[in-house]
Amino acid sequence: MNRPVPLTLPCIAAVACISVAAAAQDYAYTVNVQLRDGKTVQCAVNQPPQAPLVPETALNTDERVEAEVLATQRLRLLSGPRAPYPTPYTAPAITCFALTR
Repeated sequence: MNRPVPLTLPCIAAVACISVAAAAQDYAYTVNVQLRDGKTVQCAVNQPPQAPLVPETALNTDERVEAEVLATQRLRLLSGPRAPYPTPYTAPAITCFALTR
C-alpha cells in the first residue's frame, strides 16, 4: 500500500510542470483575422513579426486597430477582467500585415 503513494507524487509533479510549461506560452501566437471589408490580415501577438514574402499595401489606422482588437480576443479571454498590468496578456506587442488575396 505504501508503494503507490511515492509513485503518484512524482507523476503529479511532472504533469503540473508540463501544464505550466504549456500554459507559459499561451500569450504568444500568430493568427489570421478577417476585417469587415473582407481583407485578411495576419497578426503576430507577442512574437517577432514575420513580414509576408510578397509586399502588400499597408493597413490604414482603422484596419490596423480592427485587426489588433480581433487578434487579441484570445488574450482577453485568458487574462479575465481583473488582470495585473502590464503583462504579455494585458499589454501585448502586436504586428499585423495584410495578406494577398
